This record gives sequence, C-alpha cells and structure tokens, in this order.
Amino acid sequence: MYRNAEEPVRLVMVGFGNRARTYADYLRRVSPNPAGGPAARVVAVVEPNVFRLRAALGTFSLPSGAGFDTWERFLEATSPAGPARLSEIQAAIVTTPDHLHYGIAMSALRERGYHLLLEKPIAQSYRQCLDIAEAARQRGLIVGICHPLRYHPFFVRFRELARDESRVGRIVAISYAENIGLGRMTHAFVRGLWRNRTASNTLLVSKCCHDVDYLVWLTSSSAVSVRTAGGLSLFRPERAPGASAGAQRCLDCPMERECPYSAVELYLRQRKWLRHFDLPPGFGDGDIRRVLRDSIYGRCVYRVGDNDVWDHQSVQIALANGADVALEVNGVTAVEGRRIHVMGSKGELWGDEHTIRFRYYPTAGMPTGDREQEWHFPALADAPGHAGADYALVEDFLNGVRAVLSGRGGWPLCDIRHSMEAYRIAFLETDNQRITSG
Repeated sequence: MYRNAEEPVRLVMVGFGNRARTYADYLRRVSPNPAGGPAARVVAVVEPNVFRLRAALGTFSLPSGAGFDTWERFLEATSPAGPARLSEIQAAIVTTPDHLHYGIAMSALRERGYHLLLEKPIAQSYRQCLDIAEAARQRGLIVGICHPLRYHPFFVRFRELARDESRVGRIVAISYAENIGLGRMTHAFVRGLWRNRTASNTLLVSKCCHDVDYLVWLTSSSAVSVRTAGGLSLFRPERAPGASAGAQRCLDCPMERECPYSAVELYLRQRKWLRHFDLPPGFGDGDIRRVLRDSIYGRCVYRVGDNDVWDHQSVQIALANGADVALEVNGVTAVEGRRIHVMGSKGELWGDEHTIRFRYYPTAGMPTGDREQEWHFPALADAPGHAGADYALVEDFLNGVRAVLSGRGGWPLCDIRHSMEAYRIAFLETDNQRITSG
C-alpha cells in the first residue's frame, strides 16, 4: 500500500552487473525525494552470480533472505503468502542479459503489477516490444527504458538548437556516426555478452537503439522506409594474421604486442573494462591473467567462435516529414564517440559530444561575424554515469512511479510508449525496408 508521495518506492533489482551497479550508485547516494527521505528503497535482489549477489546485498544492507538466484524463486517468495517486505514491492529495475528481458518483464507486469525500469534494448524482437508495451498499457504501469541520450546535457542542448526553426530552419537531412572504438567493440561485441545475435541482438539494436530513439525524439517523426547494409568483415578466423601461429588466446600469441585487439593490452596493461569482471578486492595481475586464461575475454578476436554480430553497419532512414537520416555504426575506430550533423534550410549544426558548432548559410545582408556560433561542454568529459544521464533517468522513473502511485499521473520522458518507433526502425519492421549483408 502506497500512502503518500513522500514514501520511498520499494524496488527489486533484477541483475547486478555493470549497469545495475551504476544505478545502485544513484540509489545509494542521491535523494531527490522532496521530503528528504530516500526516493527508493531496494528490498530484494535477483542475481544468479554468487559474487555479485553478495555484493548487492552488502550495497543495500539487506539480509541473505532478500537475495534470490533466479526470477522464479523470487516470484515464489513474493506470492501473497510471502514476507511483507517483499509483497509490497512496487517496481523493478531489470538489467539482465537481453534474452531474459521479455520473460521477466511480462511476468513482472502481468503477475505482480510492477512498474519497470528496463535496460536497453527492450527485447529481442519488435513483437516482444509490442507485447511489453501492451501489458503495461492494460495495467496502467510505467515501463521506463534506459535511453540516456534523452537526459544527456550535450544531446538535450543539441536537440534544442536543432529544433530552433529561426536558426536551423526546416531539417532536410541528418548525418549521424556512432564510432564504437576498438576497446568497446572487442570487449562487448566480439568477445562479450553482445557478440551473438541469438543470445543478444543485432549491432544496431544492441548498440544504437538509443541513438535511433534520440533521432526520432529530435525529429518528432516516423520512418517510411529503412535500408541497411553491413557485415562481419574483420573478426573472422580467415582474417587472423599468419604471425599469430593459430593462437587461441592472447596470452599465448607470439604477436600479442603488435596486435591492436590484444586482450592483454586492454585488460592487463591498460586496466580497462575491469568493472565488468568479478575480481576480488585488492586484485592483482594474477587475477586478471586468470580471467584472460579461463574466460571468453582472453580469446583471440579472430577465433572467438560464436561471434556473428556485424562490425560495421550503415542505415538509411527516410522520415515521414521529408527528412533523411544516414546512420553509420563503426566498430573499427581508434577513438569512440558520436558525431552528428544536421543540415537545415537556414543553417547547419555539428556536434561531437564536446562541442556544438552552428553556421548560418551566408546571405548578402548578414555580417560575417554573426554566421557562426559555438557551445562547449568541457565539464562532461569525465563526468560519471553518461554525464549524469544515467542518474537522471532513474530519478525521472522514480518521480513518475511516485506520481502514478499517489494518483497524480505523469510519465517519464522515456517511457516505452515513447520508444516504440525507434524499435520499429531498429528491428527493420517498416513497410519498406531492405537489408544488404556483407
């Protein structure tokens, strides 16, 4: 029973990997509740990994009985006959691997009536997305989607400028590039959880569903056609250099120091992406070497075996408002980051996550000095949580849940109802679509 808007929302966290820990940082440290109390209280955790489950229970000071290794065991415990602290749960944050989203979301909505904050991507097909949206609609429940670009200070400002018709005019075309970077690409989409389409999704859905969502949000339009081309060109057995001598793991490779995709360089020397591993407190080189020796993350990028996610993709989107979008997803780049270029009837707008530049098209009566403007965002470079966007989306979700529970109404900026067009595009479900596979 929810008695007033000052009460914390009672949550279960389903999954406690890297994304969940980011949201947990917010839940532990930030309190946007107007009354000064906690905005939310995590009362249960579902996580099959013993190491992570123990960490989650410690993070929220929960007893062992509040931890569950499967969603099914959690459902048993939250039956009407279960403990009071669990039967009063109102919402769930779901950050499991992609293939588990649909089943958990549907049972949470239909069987428990929970509001959901669901990590992107929503599910593994557009049909599943529609099912989740319909289940939420029938119960009057929120399903917030973790699309941080809607909350990111740079992208929020860029959208404001792009939609300023007195400046840009009518948007004619958009060029958008998502440069993934070698480290992220090999960690997540070659060796990692998103390397296989059956277990996760396509590259476009896994990596760029929130980029597509941002473009839909920016233009307030829908797609009339989508064309895409791409393929898995590089990370294949036949592309392996002969000098690697057939090594299956970077630790055993004679050319490891010459390889730009070396797991030894990425994890052991540079110490990157280690938060994604279950390393003990005070870990050392030996612990990292064990990960590289025993897990998929130490495999040669050319010989992973079951990776079939593309390493590059081009998408052409024709919008109902007459504008066209060219989206490039580039997996093999030295530097990661997004680049966006909006071409309007009056001027052009460029952005690279750090700087926005605008240029009016010259006219005879315009002074030269008024033709160009710039906006800089230096404080965002090292800001945690996608420059605070991860925290803002959790806050927005909790504010929406409290509003609905107290009868005031109100929905978060990125509720599932606002995201369906992006997934229709990303899953290539438009009436006119063409796929070319390299």
